[in-house]
Amino acid sequence: MVDLEITYCQPCGHQPRAVDMVSQLLAAYGMPLNRKLSIALKPADKGVFDVILDGKLIFSKNQAGRFPTLDEIKKQLDTKLTMQLDTPTQSAM
Repeated sequence: MVDLEITYCQPCGHQPRAVDMVSQLLAAYGMPLNRKLSIALKPADKGVFDVILDGKLIFSKNQAGRFPTLDEIKKQLDTKLTMQLDTPTQSAM
């Protein structure tokens, strides 16, 4: 399971951006990969918009001075999610 966490500043109004990013990510990867992806949204304050992948900070709005693009986050996720999917094997009859 791949864990993605987005911490966003609720008083700043970053919640819609965080929710939209989650919706786009889930739509982009489709159901087979969504089963391998856990996403958490965590409200905070102080202008934060951090993206953490498997416990590692992969983007910080405060450090970068801007919000992440969807493509930046997808690049990080791709390496974790595009591993070969488990496929059921069919037994010979």
